[in-house]
Amino acid sequence: MALRKIEKTIKTAGKPDLIIRLAKIADMRRIQMLYAEVYGGTYSVPIVTDKDKMRRAIEDNDYYWIVAECEGRVVGSLVYAVDITHRISKAFGAVVSQEFRKLDLAYTMMKLILDDITKTKDLVDLVYATTRTANYAPQRLTETLGFIKLGIFPNTHKVHDNETHCLTGYFTETGLARRRQRPRLIPEAEPFYDIVRRQINLDKPTIKDVKGDYSDHKQRIPLLTFESITAPNFIKNRWKKTKNNSFFEHITMPFHDPNLILVTPDQGTEVYLTYNQKDKYSVVVGGVTNEKSFAVVLESIARKVSEMDMAYIEVIIDAYSPAIQRDALDARYIPSAYFPCVKKMGTKRYDCIAFSRTFDVLDFRNVKIISLYKNFLREYLKLWRENYIELAFKTEPK
Repeated sequence: MALRKIEKTIKTAGKPDLIIRLAKIADMRRIQMLYAEVYGGTYSVPIVTDKDKMRRAIEDNDYYWIVAECEGRVVGSLVYAVDITHRISKAFGAVVSQEFRKLDLAYTMMKLILDDITKTKDLVDLVYATTRTANYAPQRLTETLGFIKLGIFPNTHKVHDNETHCLTGYFTETGLARRRQRPRLIPEAEPFYDIVRRQINLDKPTIKDVKGDYSDHKQRIPLLTFESITAPNFIKNRWKKTKNNSFFEHITMPFHDPNLILVTPDQGTEVYLTYNQKDKYSVVVGGVTNEKSFAVVLESIARKVSEMDMAYIEVIIDAYSPAIQRDALDARYIPSAYFPCVKKMGTKRYDCIAFSRTFDVLDFRNVKIISLYKNFLREYLKLWRENYIELAFKTEPK
């Protein structure tokens, strides 16, 4: 608790005061009731739905979990996960009871922690968040706080309907000063970089139009056979002892602890993933392999998680490895977000690109996104059409 000390009183005309403070173990049931009030039974983030994980987060110095309380009732909640080693933070789980939304509670809670970890204590170089697209409010909230629009995650979660999320980031001057310059991008990633570059001062990238073994789409990508392991303690202990090798050294996935291992029968390839059966979401966290092609591994992962009824798979690749970026696109993982400074290596911060693959029909009927996010979506859909539809209309060789 030494790092965390947050408390603020909000005066309201003719109504009881609101207290914003750190959450306590005694708040757990009331916090869950708040999320149930706002989301019904559809909220799927384990740290809220799993009592043991919630307890650990409330007690852990790696989290700032704050609540807004009014007369013994929890009416607002917000979590910041903080990785001091890698100087990065993630804000998530912002929720406010309907009757208190005119008080700008979400903004006040977000700013309290943001200022504390970036200015007062200088704990992190950047903070990121993903915002839902059921309405415009979360996107405008982060925009008001100085967050930069970084991309979208199309159809990233599925409970009742497909949900598209937006990616946004807050960068300190220190973080940007530590950024490795001159990313090396495949041409398909350049438009996403340009959208971010127009918002913050980034240098001009090097564009490398490399081609992979499967870029011509004339030969089918061969597949690895995977077995799955979901034993939580085994995965936790094995992950601690595992050091990424090969192309897995070029990926990152902050704040995701794996709960699934995919392993080939010869144990030549082990892939660590986080997956959520409730909302059919999965991401690649790391791995080891003796396979030479990342396209082969990614295509094989896609088939396996699809068989496990996942609707979405994502991998985040550094922006300095165009051959690996090409492999991801050849495996039909489509870029959708550009994330400056997200990966810390030594004293430098590396940019990354988010690639994803969805197994359901794309559905944007209920998506509400503000201007720049639409630009990301347009670029994503352009590449999706090229890789999933236009290939069928290419002229056959004579």
